[in-house]
Amino acid sequence: MGDLGIQERLLEVRQRILRAIERSNRDNGAVKLLAVSKTQPPASLQEAYQVGQRAFAENRIQEWVEKVPFLPADCEWHIVGRLQTNKVKYLTDKIALIHSLDRFSLLEMLNEQGGRQGLTWATLVQVNIAQDPSKAGLAPEEVPDFLDSIADYPYVQVRGFMTIGALEANLQETRAFFRQLRNLRDSLQSRTWPGVNLQELSMGMSRDFEAAIEEGATLVRVGRQIFGERG
Repeated sequence: MGDLGIQERLLEVRQRILRAIERSNRDNGAVKLLAVSKTQPPASLQEAYQVGQRAFAENRIQEWVEKVPFLPADCEWHIVGRLQTNKVKYLTDKIALIHSLDRFSLLEMLNEQGGRQGLTWATLVQVNIAQDPSKAGLAPEEVPDFLDSIADYPYVQVRGFMTIGALEANLQETRAFFRQLRNLRDSLQSRTWPGVNLQELSMGMSRDFEAAIEEGATLVRVGRQIFGERG
């Protein structure tokens, strides 16, 4: 990345996304880039905003709460980190999508808070495709039962799946994990669950987002390649 600034790096990432889309014979609008802005100061997000970036992803609710006032109202905010149940009360209608629905206790708390605020949360079910013990997420075989239960929680909707590749995996192994998540989604798409629409696949980060796009990602979460190394 050399000495490029945030705006130049962001434009380069967008070009790489377009090339990956072309290689996959997918439509240009098929993939949304989320700029993962955790630990970055608001000024860095403002720089990205200046060249048209509107979708940002944060790991921690506290950090998101602190940054929202510094960015224009048309920003789209995603929560991609593990969401603690005691932080759900801080969520507002400014959250476009929660990527890390990974357990029943969180489902219950989101539904309870949604009922209080009159809000329905859009979520992705986090799946631990890599079976990595250090990562959160449902095992693939647990997913159908979890989706069965969504009908009982009217303030939560599921829009698809999210996964994080195993840290020690090489690109070939990571690509296989992405393919497995897409296959899981495809195998379940013919079934009908109230409150469930499996159109989104959130997979791919700075080191593997192109492979993720080639395997069907609709959302890629890129931080380091845009903002540089975190402090």
